[in-house]
Amino acid sequence: MCGIVGKYFFANDRKVDLGVIEGMTDVMSHRGPDDRGILREQNVALGHRRLSILDLSPSGHQPMSNEDGTVWVIFNGEIYDYKRLRDDLQTRGHVFRSTSDTEVIVHAYEEFGIDCVKHFDGMFAFAIWDRRQQRVVLARDHFGIKPLYYYETSEFISFASEIKAILADPAVTKAVDPQALSNFLTLHYVPAPRTMFEGVRKLLPGQLMVIEQGRTRIQQYWELSRTPLDLPEEEAAECIYHQLKHSVSQRLQSDVPVGTLLSGGLDSSAVLGLMTEIARKPIPAFSVGYSDDGGDGFSEFRYSRLVAKHFSSDYHEAVVTPQMFMDFLPKAVWYQDEPIGEPASIPLYYVCKLAKDQGITVLLSGEGSDELFAGYNRHIGEMFSGYYGRLPEPLTQSAAWLFSRMPRVPVLRKGHKAMTLRDFWQRYQSWHTVFPADLKQRVLTPQIPLSDSFADTFAPYLSNHNSLDNLSKLLWLDIKVWLPDDLLMKKDRMGMATSIEARVPFLDHRFAEMVFNLSSSLKVRRLTGKYVFKKSMERVLPKEIIYRKKQGFPTPISRWLAHDLREPITDILTASNGSDHGYFDRKVVRRFVQEHVSGRENHERLLFPLLNFDVWYNAFFQQRPAYRSEIAAIPSVA
Repeated sequence: MCGIVGKYFFANDRKVDLGVIEGMTDVMSHRGPDDRGILREQNVALGHRRLSILDLSPSGHQPMSNEDGTVWVIFNGEIYDYKRLRDDLQTRGHVFRSTSDTEVIVHAYEEFGIDCVKHFDGMFAFAIWDRRQQRVVLARDHFGIKPLYYYETSEFISFASEIKAILADPAVTKAVDPQALSNFLTLHYVPAPRTMFEGVRKLLPGQLMVIEQGRTRIQQYWELSRTPLDLPEEEAAECIYHQLKHSVSQRLQSDVPVGTLLSGGLDSSAVLGLMTEIARKPIPAFSVGYSDDGGDGFSEFRYSRLVAKHFSSDYHEAVVTPQMFMDFLPKAVWYQDEPIGEPASIPLYYVCKLAKDQGITVLLSGEGSDELFAGYNRHIGEMFSGYYGRLPEPLTQSAAWLFSRMPRVPVLRKGHKAMTLRDFWQRYQSWHTVFPADLKQRVLTPQIPLSDSFADTFAPYLSNHNSLDNLSKLLWLDIKVWLPDDLLMKKDRMGMATSIEARVPFLDHRFAEMVFNLSSSLKVRRLTGKYVFKKSMERVLPKEIIYRKKQGFPTPISRWLAHDLREPITDILTASNGSDHGYFDRKVVRRFVQEHVSGRENHERLLFPLLNFDVWYNAFFQQRPAYRSEIAAIPSVA
């Protein structure tokens, strides 16, 4: 829901140019096609784009104020328990003029000050202008479901839901952050607080920023706490079922149509099943696949159709072709603001667009479950890494030889390497590294720093959590970095690109606290990940769905890079179109392309992030076609 922007001069005698705020809101019209609002006074200006979901009337217009206009708010997101809060605030004497959850923020701030954020259950990014205190307060939700960026100089601070809105201010300098580029190659995404734009930063999940008296301060208002919860298996499964159902129920609140994204995997199927239980009627469900997956099983229609039939859903499918994929790639990086080294954003856009075309404005999805319940292979591998080190040497040597003979399966080789490492920190780096340091050194030109991306990003998060068991450490780091900066960023951007709001019931912060504190033995049991969650869903889903092999959100990108899209992608990666930015050694990149096309190696995890960066750089810095076929014009941020 919505997009927010603002600018604040530290000097009281400076006034924000109205045209600047208008331009910042215009570049995010996709986030809020229903309305635009601007407040400009003294040294501050706030702007808002509205996607109407609760209280569709004009009384939901933003910026929104209290009764006397001394407190103003702009808000992106949802406060799910707003009715309870509204009742409580009314008993304290506050007068409401709308039925919008936005107004709850205004009066909660009046009542509790900056601690108001501790009373909210939802997903949000908001800015409050307190005229009396001459103070701006920014806040981002517990898990970073909703984005919030800022750019600070000695004279002013700008903030927005998307980076491109900040860049629309002529006073903002636009440049690549070299350390962010290095981190991106290591991880496939840019971890907070950095962005790929030098000087533009992300407010972290669970943080608020207070701007007053000519300076800014950031504080953590919430953190995922570790208080071990010793529950037997049956009781834990019962708690999971009831609390997740409550979370889903809250996220069904809407004055516009609601549906769900359905892959046919455990998480999305569980969300659909609980939605159907609560609503007691068929739920619109949307799945995405590919026109030709080469028999590799990338499309999961078999399973999504099975689940949709089981729940009598109003079911729809989006089919993505290689040409559709390539056509949308430049727009995808523009909507994302930053390059992402995985191709899942593009099919995600097309399935969201299908939902929007069917009249849906809100979609529920399953992000967060894998990070809470240990759903990835690396989580299972972490539990068994200690046992692997105790195997007889001839057996481990045989395994090493076997994996070395599998050049087309780099993920298996990487997993095996991680299992052989005895130190947790080394294993974690091995699980997540895409470009190892030596390979990154070959690809990057000398002007890019090769400092340790993991020390820059992850080490601070472990300083106060060394007492966790190793699986919990792994989940903790995934929740703090991988989840908000990769998965949730993609979901927000591709949903908002189609004016769809995505809600994630697994990331209700109270539910997440309960799950995080369950014993690791309930999350991984033998070779089964998400063990207790699967048990909890046996009353909801067919066992064929619960216990099938996990696929994630795969795409046929490896084959497309080598065949269907070989020519346009090769043009971009080798800079044969004359658009080289100078950050990559093109001889090395050309060698990767040749090895991939020939079938000697599967370099999709190397080539796609390089491709993504090239297209991103073109969209934000060069504004010229990046490949031969015609592409639709991208709004300029030059």
